[in-house]
Amino acid sequence: KHLKKGSLLNRLGKLIFHVLLVLCFTLLINKFIKKILNLESDEHIFKFLKAKFGFGATRDFDANLYLCEEAFGLLPLNTFSRLSATLLFYVYIFVLFLMTVAAIVVAFRNLSGSNQVQFMEKMEECTITLKPDAAYNFLHTVLFGCLALSTMRMKYLWTSHMCVFASFGLCSTEVWKLILKCIHLYTSQRV
Repeated sequence: KHLKKGSLLNRLGKLIFHVLLVLCFTLLINKFIKKILNLESDEHIFKFLKAKFGFGATRDFDANLYLCEEAFGLLPLNTFSRLSATLLFYVYIFVLFLMTVAAIVVAFRNLSGSNQVQFMEKMEECTITLKPDAAYNFLHTVLFGCLALSTMRMKYLWTSHMCVFASFGLCSTEVWKLILKCIHLYTSQRV
């Protein structure tokens, strides 16, 4: 409720503060639960990530084992050419671009607090509405992509999500409405 008051810079600052606060509380609760239950089962993962990204060497056996395994290395570049051969990568990038633009416009519109009717109608003409389910899948595909780029083994999560995300873009009436409006061929029958 209080995020919708003040200038754009003030709202952005409040949003960043809230995100950092949630992350800090999450880490504190995680540490507290691990301390109470005396758990250390995921420590080797953090040691692996620390060593992989060059934040220090580790002597942990499990972490070193992961570092030696090829499946935990970076995603090879030939993956993109193989995905392009099936045309999946091109459709995925196109839908990802449209959703990124829509997310930026919707975020700016929500943070700016602009309630002018003409401005809202013009923005609706230019972008697709970012529905909650589309926003959720957009965030998942970006996170899965980052995981896949950093750890090759995670490409299996990302590839299946790429198929779902690309098919959403090909079958979405909002995406086709936007494309047809951009090339000035929009009619409800064509969509």
